[in-house]
Amino acid sequence: MQTKRKPWKTILLLCLAFLVFWFSSVWVRIYERSPVPNGREPIGDITNILLLGVDQRADEPSRADTIIIMSINHITEEMALVSIPRDSRVPIPGHGLDKINHAMQFGGIALMKTTIEQLLGVPIHHYLYTNLIGFEEMINAIGGIDLVAEREIIGLDGRPIVQAGPQHLNGQQALTYARFRSDAEGDFGRMRRQQQVIKAIIKRIRQMESIPRFPLLLEQLGRHLRTDMSIAALLDFARTGMELDFSKIPAVQLQGTVSTIDGISYVLLDQAFLLETVQRYLRWERETFSRYRSAWLHIQ
Repeated sequence: MQTKRKPWKTILLLCLAFLVFWFSSVWVRIYERSPVPNGREPIGDITNILLLGVDQRADEPSRADTIIIMSINHITEEMALVSIPRDSRVPIPGHGLDKINHAMQFGGIALMKTTIEQLLGVPIHHYLYTNLIGFEEMINAIGGIDLVAEREIIGLDGRPIVQAGPQHLNGQQALTYARFRSDAEGDFGRMRRQQQVIKAIIKRIRQMESIPRFPLLLEQLGRHLRTDMSIAALLDFARTGMELDFSKIPAVQLQGTVSTIDGISYVLLDQAFLLETVQRYLRWERETFSRYRSAWLHIQ
């Protein structure tokens, strides 16, 4: 005797099918084929994803305003965030020593990935990037974020845009908070606040009250986010993000000193700290680390 499918199961299957179709339609809009020849797929237990916030005005070339490596260890189910100062003076292939954020301007995402890979000595498997407008709109789409602001930020009119302490920030406030660097810490404090905002975004998305806002969020992602991740990789990334405890995820900023060279301000990276960060938080084999360390010491 054939049993009838329960109505709620049919409705659930239809909803799931609709969500898969909807997600696929968004992926088609955000997907970019990797501009790097022989694009890498992770073959081990580590995936490194480059997160970029791009600053582009009118028809000017894009420059990277935010540069973060998200490293995921699939075996231990750990994750780390490593920020690179945008003014870091590094070798850019074909352009000599320059600010790392200019790599995006000189050669787009391909040159940015290559520059970071050579700087850190680890492969970058995928990237996700958005412009500043997209960053603001995506935060608005999820109804804002909650965080403990570490300082007050005053606008040009003398009024506070962000107040210190526990705050609920809209997109414009969160963007201002993440980009502020007009204090003694400069870019180093800004990197810490950027990581704080990223954690707050993911925490907000994981909350049940954000579920009704997913259609609006997906629409904003389709407009402003770009990635070279396949649907399978993107879904796995989303699953990992939903399962991890972001309050325990280490967030590291590469350290250095600010120096003026030929009238231009740069960050000269602390190489010992960089090497320790690569070894500890990007989690690559000792052999790879030693090879990179020897190569760097030879250059010096």
